[in-house]
Amino acid sequence: MYQAVRMAEQAVRQYGTRDPFEIIEARKIRLRYFSAVSLLGYYKVVKRTQYIGLNQNAGEEQQRTAAGHELGHSCLDYAIASRGGEFRDTFLYTLSNGRLEKNANLFAAELLIPDEHILDDLCHDAYLKTVHDIKAHLDQYHSPRARFDFEQEQMRQFYDEHEIASLEELGAKCRVDSELIRFKLQALACKGFELPSIPETRNDFLRHWRD
Repeated sequence: MYQAVRMAEQAVRQYGTRDPFEIIEARKIRLRYFSAVSLLGYYKVVKRTQYIGLNQNAGEEQQRTAAGHELGHSCLDYAIASRGGEFRDTFLYTLSNGRLEKNANLFAAELLIPDEHILDDLCHDAYLKTVHDIKAHLDQYHSPRARFDFEQEQMRQFYDEHEIASLEELGAKCRVDSELIRFKLQALACKGFELPSIPETRNDFLRHWRD
């Protein structure tokens, strides 16, 4: 997982851009468009020439997301593709995909989405202050119940005072498919960021806010 994030960071530094199309051109990858119904993109290598295909009927955000995903395969899975393996990706990117697909999604998320675009809309600084304050005062409460109630109250106050952006709002801001935001959250966690829960994943968040 960390390799995918590291390779995306390296690509941004090397090419000086987060635009997957500019990086595809710089890497001399041949870009093709097709109109298959159930396919969003593909990556393959033929006689050492790399090809990325994108569905011409997909929307701008989907094409940009797919371009980042297929570029991830280029950076992470060239050896597999050069031995005849072809990556054919459907319209849906989910957390249940296999390891190679997850890594390509992590690469795309890290490439396309700057950290600050997520952290600002998740009120990250305020969240860290809340977590710090909880840890600083927790020893004042001696029983498990009292400690739990204190944590609950502090976190409830944080969520009452701050509006946390949704997956859809973050996706629209970052111009990517909203599903890719889930992978960006994974990438941030991989880099050691503590994050608040967002509305779509806030199941019992008061009880499990540390997870």
